[in-house]
Amino acid sequence: MNTIKTILTTEALFSDDGSKRYLLRKEWDKSKSKLAIIMLAPSSSAGIELDTSTQLVVNNVARLGFGSVDILNLSAVLNDFSLKQSKNEDKDNIDIIINSAKSADVIVYAAGVGKAKNKIFQQLQETLLKELLPFQDKLNCLCNADGSARFQHPLSPSVRIWHLSPFKASDIISDINIEKTSQKKNDKDK
Repeated sequence: MNTIKTILTTEALFSDDGSKRYLLRKEWDKSKSKLAIIMLAPSSSAGIELDTSTQLVVNNVARLGFGSVDILNLSAVLNDFSLKQSKNEDKDNIDIIINSAKSADVIVYAAGVGKAKNKIFQQLQETLLKELLPFQDKLNCLCNADGSARFQHPLSPSVRIWHLSPFKASDIISDINIEKTSQKKNDKDK
């Protein structure tokens, strides 16, 4: 018989009032590379209990050979998946993401595409991606096997088995700025 024992260490960082979760770290092998993933908004899970997103993340990160994952979010407000309670900018959240990015070997941006037209989402994404410009060589997004469905969230059925695709933050920032300019022009023309 072969016995396998694994110790999974969990660390969660919440705001003093408990309304935000900035970081959820899962570590099982310090000798392996570290992945950081940035999704949309956190659930309240922090220890033994895992929501579906966290479970899919940990499974795929381990499958890819990493030894730990920092789970971060565009918005730190707990359970605010519609971004109704989120501010345009949360300096504490950005600082924690940047600190994680510094130590990560791979950064996966996986906020999804479902909120792409949401103005708060656009502002949060643009702010964060500008801050991640120094880490462009580490940036990846989730995509399906043939690479056609990019920037997916781990809950998307097309990326239940992860495929990573490198991207440049500057490309998305340019697209956002082009879209904003076009929107302003359309608003003026009305």
